[in-house]
Amino acid sequence: MLVKQKGIIIKTIDYGESDKIITILNEHGAKVPLMARRAKKNKSGLQANTQLFVYGLFIFSRWKGMGTLNSVDVIEQNYDLRLDIYESSYASLCVETIDRSLEDDEVSEYSYKLLSFALDKMREGVSAQLMSVVILLKCMPRFGFNAIFDHCAVTGSTTQADLVGYSFKFDGAISQQALPEDPHALRLSNKTLYLLYMLQSLPIDKMNGLSIHQEIVDEMSDLVIMLYREYAGMFFKSQKLINQLRRLDTDLK
Repeated sequence: MLVKQKGIIIKTIDYGESDKIITILNEHGAKVPLMARRAKKNKSGLQANTQLFVYGLFIFSRWKGMGTLNSVDVIEQNYDLRLDIYESSYASLCVETIDRSLEDDEVSEYSYKLLSFALDKMREGVSAQLMSVVILLKCMPRFGFNAIFDHCAVTGSTTQADLVGYSFKFDGAISQQALPEDPHALRLSNKTLYLLYMLQSLPIDKMNGLSIHQEIVDEMSDLVIMLYREYAGMFFKSQKLINQLRRLDTDLK
């Protein structure tokens, strides 16, 4: 049976000398694995069109199990994301999070909308690191946990200016008054906690003009990745490259 579906490539795996297995997240929010024959060969016409982040109309044959890719009508290559290794690593974190948040037979239209939104914002110039924070925040419930950023987990105070860090002991933001209860709390600016709360609670269709200072983005990124490691036991494959790049950047400074 010949199938035509729009989708975004979220995973690619080399298979043998010339083939590749790709996984697309289709427009309905389902993961579809496809065998792309001779996709590693320049003359096949599929090499450039079966890269990570490609958005297009995928035409494939499918009966039972894995389908076989026939052709791709590319709508957006997202080529620039692959040119910048720093942006590419955080964009990879986005697709990896979406991929791991979905079971193989699960359908989530919101997951597709979330990834499409993130890639659109990246093309507009919003940093991939910031968009990875958004995706990590929005996907937390899918991994069985959440985080409190808008009030003190100890005193219940909602005065944002009093919040000075995040406590893994109390599973939430912590205020200056409650800090003696957890001296090992991760110290953060109240602006970081406020923006995390806003990005967590604001629907993606209400997010316009995303522009946040890099130091704040770094703080947010570090915290949400720590939350996934602490609460979901997750270490992302893309995180290894991110860590290497950040160490290199620190050494150069």
